[in-house]
Amino acid sequence: MHRKMSSETFLIKPRKSEWCQAHLNTIRSIEEAIEALPLTNIQKSILKLRFLSLLREYRGRSINYSYSFNTLRIIISIGSLIVPALLSVQYTPAAGSAEGGGVSQMNVEMYWIVWTLSLLVTISNAVITLLKVDKKYYTLNTTYQHLLSEGWQYIELSGKYSGFYLPSEPSTHQNQFIYFCNILEKIRMRNVQDEFYKVDDHAHPGKPEQLVPPTPLKALPFEEKPELLINGGEDALVGLTTVRKQNPQSSSTEILSTGSGSYEPP
Repeated sequence: MHRKMSSETFLIKPRKSEWCQAHLNTIRSIEEAIEALPLTNIQKSILKLRFLSLLREYRGRSINYSYSFNTLRIIISIGSLIVPALLSVQYTPAAGSAEGGGVSQMNVEMYWIVWTLSLLVTISNAVITLLKVDKKYYTLNTTYQHLLSEGWQYIELSGKYSGFYLPSEPSTHQNQFIYFCNILEKIRMRNVQDEFYKVDDHAHPGKPEQLVPPTPLKALPFEEKPELLINGGEDALVGLTTVRKQNPQSSSTEILSTGSGSYEPP
């Protein structure tokens, strides 16, 4: 029998390096760990569609920029050493020339070698500066490792997921899921702002973003308590613990009663 030959038979498939294979094994391990977590199917789907997709995206981009950055840096470093060394070589005139000032074939070849190396060094330096390859190399690798660390901390329920957000409750994958998703989006947006443009949210000026709202058991400041104004100078706090009445002839405030009832002015 004759084997069916296709165009893919003659393609040379690139061999994956051990570094790339290690990253793939890490992502597979995280995917297997997510399957074993006590989460709902919707939550597992969210982790696979968002968290694992971010890991694969940053893994691929970090590998591409790592190869590009290291290759360009090697060209710049080696070329910067070779070009001055070749320029410092003194060439003798070609033998047999009438004036003694002819140019030999070696001189011509050496000239083009120096010109090519100088052009490669200049282009490599321009590409790094124009495309910010060095900055993206450091940023993408840092973000990728940050995502890996956050994922393993959530799976292990360690670090900030061991009870930092809900100190009054035992830490579970269920109650820490929303905080993990919020951290993922923060990491993603921080990287987007570093690469492209920083967006400032002025929805609440002067107030920092707070992931965990204050507990209802904590008393609010006295100035922020709601007030019910009555008859243009008398007010009562209905349903709270303090009822007060403003004296029209004085700037002081007189506490009339405490309790949960409402105050009716005389």
